[in-house]
Amino acid sequence: MSMDGGLGDVQPADSEVQSICDQMKKQVEEKTGRSFSKFEAVEYKTQTVAGTNYFIKVCVGSEQYIHLRVYQPLPSADQEMSLTDVQLDKTKEDEIKYF
Repeated sequence: MSMDGGLGDVQPADSEVQSICDQMKKQVEEKTGRSFSKFEAVEYKTQTVAGTNYFIKVCVGSEQYIHLRVYQPLPSADQEMSLTDVQLDKTKEDEIKYF
């Protein structure tokens, strides 16, 4: 049994994951009450559920990182992608874990 919530291996962020971050930026800023001039996806893990949970490490400034959890429903569900949770005050070295 996996100790990290059944997450896949860490992957370097690609244009698809950056696109997810771009779509979630406004929601993240509203949820955290912060404004981010930089919002660059660094790496991510996924978890397959009835859709996909993306756990994404995002650089938001010099040596400042946050972790996002974004749920992408199956296309057949006809639902929008949504921000599930945010972890603030992360470092580049912090491992992406289930939250």
